Amino acid sequence: MVLALGAFVTMSAGASQVAAQPSPTAIIQRIRSTGNRPIDFHAAAFPDTVYVGQQVTYQVAVLLSEEARGRLRRNPEFLPPELRGLLAYELGAPTRVPSRAYGGPRSYEAHVFQRALFGVTAGPLRVPSPQLTYSLPQSASYFSREERFTVRAESAQLIIKPLPVEGRPTDFTGAVGVLRASTRLSAFEARVGDPMVLTVRIEGTGNVRLFPRPPLEVSWATVVPGNERLQMDTSGALVRGAKEFDFLLTPTRDGAVTLPVIRYVYFDPYRSLYAVAETQPADVRVAAGELAATGSEDQAEQLALRAWRRSSTATLSELSPSVRNATGAFVLLLPVPALVALVARARRRRSSDRAATTVTPPREPTVHDASPAGQARRARRTVLAVLAERLQVAPTDLVAPGDVERVLRRRGVTRATTAALVVLLDDLARVGFGPASITAGDITPLEHRARQLLDAVHAEAVTHGRTPLWRRRASRRGTLALCLALPFGALVRPSAVRAQSTMATGTPAVVACTTAVDPTVANVNAAPAAPRSVPTPLDLLVGEGTAAYAARRYAAATQRLAVAAAACPRDVDLLVNWGTAAWAANDTVSAVMAWQRAARLDPLAADVQARMALLPAGARGGLAAIPMIPVVPLAVLAVVAWGLAWLLLFASWRSVQRRSALEASALVLIVGAIAAGAAAWRGAQALDGTGLAIIRRPETLRSAPGFEAATVGGVSTGDVVRMSTVQEGWSRVMLADGRDGWLPASRLAPLVADTPIR
Repeated sequence: MVLALGAFVTMSAGASQVAAQPSPTAIIQRIRSTGNRPIDFHAAAFPDTVYVGQQVTYQVAVLLSEEARGRLRRNPEFLPPELRGLLAYELGAPTRVPSRAYGGPRSYEAHVFQRALFGVTAGPLRVPSPQLTYSLPQSASYFSREERFTVRAESAQLIIKPLPVEGRPTDFTGAVGVLRASTRLSAFEARVGDPMVLTVRIEGTGNVRLFPRPPLEVSWATVVPGNERLQMDTSGALVRGAKEFDFLLTPTRDGAVTLPVIRYVYFDPYRSLYAVAETQPADVRVAAGELAATGSEDQAEQLALRAWRRSSTATLSELSPSVRNATGAFVLLLPVPALVALVARARRRRSSDRAATTVTPPREPTVHDASPAGQARRARRTVLAVLAERLQVAPTDLVAPGDVERVLRRRGVTRATTAALVVLLDDLARVGFGPASITAGDITPLEHRARQLLDAVHAEAVTHGRTPLWRRRASRRGTLALCLALPFGALVRPSAVRAQSTMATGTPAVVACTTAVDPTVANVNAAPAAPRSVPTPLDLLVGEGTAAYAARRYAAATQRLAVAAAACPRDVDLLVNWGTAAWAANDTVSAVMAWQRAARLDPLAADVQARMALLPAGARGGLAAIPMIPVVPLAVLAVVAWGLAWLLLFASWRSVQRRSALEASALVLIVGAIAAGAAAWRGAQALDGTGLAIIRRPETLRSAPGFEAATVGGVSTGDVVRMSTVQEGWSRVMLADGRDGWLPASRLAPLVADTPIR
């Protein structure tokens, strides 16, 4: 149907009127001149300001003059623009406009082509100029050569507005258009355990390919997402169609049940508001089957709450960083005595070997040369020795004049004194090693100059005297202590404890994780005016939650225990009770989160493992599997074996008779300590919940971020997945069966709050 510009199309959703797209020939009204070319080319977009996901009609008009139409031997070649941030669909068949003039002497026949564009990201976008290439013969002859021409149309500027935040429902999933929803059930009579197929159909105008799967929660059956089918119609002015989503329902209890109303929230871009498409409820009769019912009527009898041991769990969780730091320091410092004993023993052995093999050569008698040349040589050696001692350098560092000058200048001696001293050394060398005609009177001025220059060096040099032996030893001890303190400080530094909050991120804790005292026990240390302690808010919360669970008010019990567990994220008892109340209230996500956290804190608890067996397969197997590894006992065993091994080595170096036996025992203990430590480390890694997330509701897995990507299966409520990367509101996840894909980030609840994406 061809729509006139400014017409309206009546839509079935809410009986509302939606502004239609422009007519197929709207671009003709914008053409003012053709430049008298044989073939002209124009492009335009209608409208130029839209919301994300709203349709933009992109029109291209090719104008053929009568002369060009008669000379064309082949169709022109159209090179479309490169579209970035836009999805494009061809709209209908081309429209032909009869010949008419466009402000010039020539008449043109117009051919209008249309495309539907959908912006996927907000912001300004530019549609580049399309290109049209055609060839015309140079003459009327059949064998005439052709001349090639290229003409470009106008570029288009689009403004893609983001969807408004005001008034956005919490269950909005990103659908844009004018939609309606309906359901189709494969059977209205079933048995417990026999699956049936529910098909949800979403149809209307809009980019049907991007419609997300509707959320579905059924209390009387398990829900598994199935296939998707797409139907698109681009023959009209608006892209429209339908998308069907299959769900596999398996009833878990018998009786008369009702298929709930399914709400599908979408954004209407033509009215700039959010609307809801709702399905009709349906009555289903479920007969009794072989599968036992798992309703919430008897959850209180099946699962009992744990007794809250308030005096142990909170204290251990608070002391765990201190215990960990003290253990690390103990393990680090244990080898020090043994290593010190080994070094001392090696030094004693080297000293005894050196004393046994070293022979001191006899000292030769010193013969003094009384000649003037000998006096000059002795004076030069004396000057160099005094300089070496004064400047705290080795005599070999003052051999060449350049070395003397460099050392003096580094010690702060002035240039004049340095130059005079170098000249003095040269004069002494010339006199001492020169001709034999030197007399004793020539030596006296040189010795006088030497004394003056040495006094000047002593006054100008920065360093006064050599560092005492006790200071050098203290410096070495300080260096050794620093080398030991650096790894020790790195080990015992305060580590950031990841908050495993049971509430959403940003929810403030209303209670503190403090130990409440039983009001029935008198406080002997209190003043006479207050003989009994007052229960803390945490104590009151736990009491209210326990009472609500006993009264079968499972929703209220879940709320109270969730707040208490948020205040004490390492309290296993509170986590187990919160998960039990959530399971009784049919809150699968909260039950999985609570029991997973409790099992990772106490993997050897038999009752926690029994509760984990009640969860769906995706919440307890594969990535969600929790190995029963005693991490703390293994770590304690590793520390004890490590310490005992080094003590035995220390004793072996002090005892010669039993050295072999002690060293063999120490080696066995070291190997055992390393094995136990590796097992404890491996268990801690397996119990770490960092990067894991829980599926909030059924969703389709995509091969790429975006609803337009191909589907690669689905996930169910409560499945545990591993997150890897986050991109534009989408998270890449890996499932227990090895599949990976992309899911909307809003569908994931991190097992550990504020989880970093690695």
